[in-house]
Amino acid sequence: MPEKLIQEYLFQHIKELLPKGAALVDVIAETLHVSPDSAYRRIRGETQIVLEEAKVLCNRYSISLDQLLNLRSGSVVFDNVVLGATTVNFTTYLTGILSELKTLDAYQEKNITYITNDLPFFYQFCYQPLFAFRYFFWMKTMVQDPAFLHQKFSLNCLPPATEEIGREVLAVYSKIPSTEIWNTESINGILTQIIYYLEAGIITKADAAKVYEAVHKTIEHIEQQAEWGCKFLPGENLRVKKENFRLFHNRVGLGDNTILTTRDDAKKLYLNYDALSYMTTTDEMFCNMVQQQLQTIIRRSTLISTVSEKQRNIFFNILYSKFPAYDATKTKLST
Repeated sequence: MPEKLIQEYLFQHIKELLPKGAALVDVIAETLHVSPDSAYRRIRGETQIVLEEAKVLCNRYSISLDQLLNLRSGSVVFDNVVLGATTVNFTTYLTGILSELKTLDAYQEKNITYITNDLPFFYQFCYQPLFAFRYFFWMKTMVQDPAFLHQKFSLNCLPPATEEIGREVLAVYSKIPSTEIWNTESINGILTQIIYYLEAGIITKADAAKVYEAVHKTIEHIEQQAEWGCKFLPGENLRVKKENFRLFHNRVGLGDNTILTTRDDAKKLYLNYDALSYMTTTDEMFCNMVQQQLQTIIRRSTLISTVSEKQRNIFFNILYSKFPAYDATKTKLST
């Protein structure tokens, strides 16, 4: 690719990654520490950028130099977001997710495709007991925050600021058109976690019953979304909502927790690992490859939103049937 076209492609790619309303010239001037006039000359191709400037821009916007120079090395550049006791706190972590969603929502054309082997992240915030339990479990068991080391679960463990941001995250997610791909095993994780904490004496039976109820209400809420084909917040009038939700039953396998977002002509991929940590990339070739894989899974799955009432009922009845099964373990909630 000629140098001028490489430079043109770089700036065009950066422009696609910017939040709606952000001025490319201002961003380039700030990143390269040059005047707006100098930034304009680079954007128009009148001044060639040097290798060091290309490196700075690629690092700032997670662009692969291989992709930029059309080198087929097979390498993909990812940004890594790690939640740990020595890294970002949970409120900051949620604030970052909220910012990503708001940026996506600002675009006219946008979509989220989400394949999950767990209860989808955004629905943890539907009801306070579920949010409190997940927050406590993440902090104590996954992050191993020292402040939670000897703590027992309490429904009041959730900081108000964290709860508020969680509800904002859910509200913005509910506005964005989405395709979710579930399996009937997707709620096993949360149910197992409740039993684990019961057996370990970390949660009381009374609190566990409230968390169970919140999980059940969350599934009922998602079933309503599937029936009407739209996302809405608990308590909202779903009859005035626009259709923006597709739910597929994936019978092939669990898959990974993967989110692909599209906006106008740009894509961004989120790969979840270690419960909360995730990696992101905007690498065009890699995102396109994952998009094709997701489309293949969708073709092999059953659409159970708005149509296929019988299949939808079968799917959700399987989910509901898991609750008595877990309730009937040696650690009963009713005793």
